[in-house]
Amino acid sequence: MGRNTATINYAIGSLLGNAFPMYLFGSGILTTGNFVVGLFQTQSLERALRVAFNYYISKLTPFPLNEFLTASGFAEVAVNISIALGLGLVIASYRYRKNRY
Repeated sequence: MGRNTATINYAIGSLLGNAFPMYLFGSGILTTGNFVVGLFQTQSLERALRVAFNYYISKLTPFPLNEFLTASGFAEVAVNISIALGLGLVIASYRYRKNRY
């Protein structure tokens, strides 16, 4: 199997088989990026951690449930989860391709 075919099979298998690790990987990357930006903006480790935690809770988790069940809340959560899943899938597939051969 070629390098590109193996990478595509890995991505499809990850997406259809068990997408939760890819979601966690992508949301971790997004939260870390937000932490770094918060660290540059606030110049404080404690405030940067608070910024990253608030981002993770407000954007990447569907809580509280009443906001999740509204149409705009559902759409926002679906878009944020899709972005995290897509980012995790692309980066994990790239790393798989790079380390495989």
